[in-house]
Amino acid sequence: MWGNHAPWTERRALIRAELARLAPDVLALQEVLRPLGPGTSQADELAEGLSYRVCFGKACSIEKPFPAEFGNAALIRAPLREQRLVKLPTPPGIETRSALYILLSVKVGLLPLVVTHLSWEPELADSRQAQLEAIRQFLSVEMTQLPGRVPPHIPILPPILLGDLNAPPESAALATLLAPSDGGLGFVDSFAVAGEGPGETFSARNPYCSQRDPAINQRIDYILLGKAGAQDRLTVRTSSLCFAQGVDSVFPSDHFGVLTELHLQTEG
Repeated sequence: MWGNHAPWTERRALIRAELARLAPDVLALQEVLRPLGPGTSQADELAEGLSYRVCFGKACSIEKPFPAEFGNAALIRAPLREQRLVKLPTPPGIETRSALYILLSVKVGLLPLVVTHLSWEPELADSRQAQLEAIRQFLSVEMTQLPGRVPPHIPILPPILLGDLNAPPESAALATLLAPSDGGLGFVDSFAVAGEGPGETFSARNPYCSQRDPAINQRIDYILLGKAGAQDRLTVRTSSLCFAQGVDSVFPSDHFGVLTELHLQTEG
């Protein structure tokens, strides 16, 4: 979302137009503002009139440009069964980070989703790795405990992690998820499976990106599919960039999005 950085009104129109065109079942958002006073969150502004329910998870509080909560959000169509906030380890003096956990009821079972935005500072690679490990451990416990909270005939689908991880695929942070050293819960990178080209989500083609940023021309935003639950029920079909086109030098955000189509197997 990139907060309300200008020109927010024009950016919002571009996002809403593309959201209406793509009509995804889930839209994961980061850097979302929710005013402490009157007014609605940016996620609610995007969802207005488009038949989505908004879930929001606070990461921290800010005072500028106005007092607000700053965090992650998800626009969903399926019924919401659970929603929780997972606080992530963050060094002192740095904006605190969190993960928004939601559990959806879909056609053939329950779908766990996590939306997050990791620390961005280049020197905080170890913190990003710790934040991802915290998410992995949370989901490991959740996937173990969830069967005890639901009727045994309801399948539990693999967890999906969506977010701005501020780390390229070859980073140690991503290795925490893609190839965990303890042999525990791992994830599949949907774009690596079904995408084409480099898939740069933080691109010099976007005028809102600084050419001097160490993350320039890298793929740092992801949709990751967990290797747990009823894995045979959920597979990656396609993956591509989205929200990646500008109009008159206005782009939807400072990052491009990732669009992944998953096939849901309805028969066992």
